Amino acid sequence: MTTTEQRGRIVIAVPGPLVRAVRRHGVVLTGVVMVAAALAWKAVLLQHAYFKEDDYEFVARAVESGLSFDYLTRIHFGQFMPGGFLLAWLSARLEPYGWGVAAGGVLVLHAAAGLAVLRMLRVVFGARPAILAPLLVFLLAPITFPALAWWAAALNTVFLQLALPMAVASHWHHLRTGRLRHAVVAAAWVLVGLLGFVKGFAVPLVLLALTAIYFGGLRRRLAAWLMYAGVLAAFGALYAQRSLAAPNTGGLPLFDQAASFLWELLGRTFATTVLGGPWKWFAGGDWGVAAPPTALVVLSLLVLALLVVVTGYYRRRAYLAWGLLLGYAVVADALPVLWGRVHLLGSFAGTDTRYVADAAPLLALVVGLVLLPLPGEAEPYRRPLPARERVSGLCGAALGVFAGASLVSVTIFAGYLGADRRHGYIETARAELAKAAPGAVVYDRLVPADVVPGGYRTYSLTSRVLGAMASPRLRARMQDPPAALDGLVFDDLGRLRPVEVAGTELAPRTPDGCWPATGGTVQVPLAASPPRVEGTLIRLGYSARADTEVTLWMGDRPVDVKLRAGLGKVFMVAEPGADRIVLPDLPPGVCVGAVTPGQAVPAR
Repeated sequence: MTTTEQRGRIVIAVPGPLVRAVRRHGVVLTGVVMVAAALAWKAVLLQHAYFKEDDYEFVARAVESGLSFDYLTRIHFGQFMPGGFLLAWLSARLEPYGWGVAAGGVLVLHAAAGLAVLRMLRVVFGARPAILAPLLVFLLAPITFPALAWWAAALNTVFLQLALPMAVASHWHHLRTGRLRHAVVAAAWVLVGLLGFVKGFAVPLVLLALTAIYFGGLRRRLAAWLMYAGVLAAFGALYAQRSLAAPNTGGLPLFDQAASFLWELLGRTFATTVLGGPWKWFAGGDWGVAAPPTALVVLSLLVLALLVVVTGYYRRRAYLAWGLLLGYAVVADALPVLWGRVHLLGSFAGTDTRYVADAAPLLALVVGLVLLPLPGEAEPYRRPLPARERVSGLCGAALGVFAGASLVSVTIFAGYLGADRRHGYIETARAELAKAAPGAVVYDRLVPADVVPGGYRTYSLTSRVLGAMASPRLRARMQDPPAALDGLVFDDLGRLRPVEVAGTELAPRTPDGCWPATGGTVQVPLAASPPRVEGTLIRLGYSARADTEVTLWMGDRPVDVKLRAGLGKVFMVAEPGADRIVLPDLPPGVCVGAVTPGQAVPAR
């Protein structure tokens, strides 16, 4: 590139080869710029999102676990996601609860999915400018954004968003050339989809349907089908084997639940979001729950029906292409949720857009199939099209309306993002752990429910959630804290505070306030009902004339404690089922007083 000045004007001379390269690859370069622009836009919006619910368990498990087969293949409430767990492990090891790292990882894969959709469209339709329209549909589709804002959902979805278009492109190459290596690559992408999301089982079904609709002759591709079937069989065997060791969370809903769910998912959520909706979201937080007004649902169904009729009137096989999209929504998106979630969540599960986010690449492909002729396709249209200017104007207007509607929907949803409470709690705890003394004893309690709901059981506890940010030594002490005279606990703001026990105090009825010794042994009853919940904390009051060491027994577990002279208290975790504390050979001058079993709380 050179710069010259002619008659007062600066003229930039661009080399001919560069001009020819831009002209030759202009469509692809434009597509890449579109993907980059969409990535930047979504990255700006995602800055306001943060971890929630399953995300905390994923981070904690990743920090606690090595990169083992058991870790990668664990079934999480019916989800089999080695790819997602691998990405979670890498993100958590780089920075536990680092939203920039976590969101950046899934955004990179989502951008790769955008490039994969561009590749698929180029392979199927050729490098014509018209393929940029269905690419824009994928990039702006509102169903993709809420899934990105929930890290656990994105860890599933982005792998399938990437694998489906890559598998279609490679399979399409195989159908055109007959070269088996393309089918091998397609089978590899099917495996990637399966390892990212169980819904990946539907990818070979999409390949089968595309072959039957646009190529026919299924028997001629027997080697490819055998490879795809082999991948499915191997995955199914592994999934079944791992499922045997996992809690059974599946179940079928009642008929009315199933019918209501299908209406919510297909009629309200999917039908509106494929047109740029839902335009209104459930105002209960950043859950991606669609709540379109009934009038807009009816209008969306009418618009979709009109699109199907008009495109089918002109474009051959358009009805089959639309049927492929609907079939995918039913088989891949509805059926797994019907089995795994609807009996627990009810029909409300059908309003969650993350269940259909993986259909976005197929939506882009179907938009292309119902509008654009395939290269070399004979008689792609049933009848002559209206004037080119009219067709271009109508398609451009429809695309503009979709783009505008999508921007509105995503912008409204982004207004619900913002997790100052969760972010503040985690970052305060991170700072507290960083300055905690090496020998600090931090007792367990539930994380506040507005940060992590209590339903996550052990992964609702501070030792797991916040322990992910501690050093390995401190994390081990948090999960199995020793007895201590001065313990700490996290308060509801994430600050470390002196520990106290909230429970019913049991005091001895003796003149000196000490539990009596029999043969030098003191037995301290815990309560009429002994602690049976793991994590129950005990506070034991005492007085001692001098520093001394004692051994306390709960059940068959000994606890050694060094008492300080004067009045004091000992904190220790209860042994579930133990109904007393036994102190054999209690030294003279030591009085054991009131005992309080209960839950750890910050001292006032």
